[in-house]
Amino acid sequence: MIELPSLIGEEISAVSFVRNYVEFLFDGPILRSLSNPSVWSEGIEYKFPDAGSRDALCRLIGAKVVYVDLEEDHALNIVTSNDCRLLIPLAVDHLCGGEAMHFVPEGEGSLQVW
Repeated sequence: MIELPSLIGEEISAVSFVRNYVEFLFDGPILRSLSNPSVWSEGIEYKFPDAGSRDALCRLIGAKVVYVDLEEDHALNIVTSNDCRLLIPLAVDHLCGGEAMHFVPEGEGSLQVW
């Protein structure tokens, strides 16, 4: 099974805004945030879907993942090569329809749900 730490070194190739969630594409694997993600860029926090958050999330495009920390039942933290930090909340109060996040690995891996 492909795990989230395998994203280290991968480039974020696209950020997709799909109705009420956000997808982060990695030229194969997809990280889907059903809870509202936050991104820290240049010392400022942007919470999706607040003003400025879409532009801030798009700053992740082209950056490589340098750090991944999954805190079960709390959050997924990702730091990128352009000094941005992405946070996907996993706590119960952030769930959307009982789920907060999906990881769709490339190839034969199974969908992982939080």
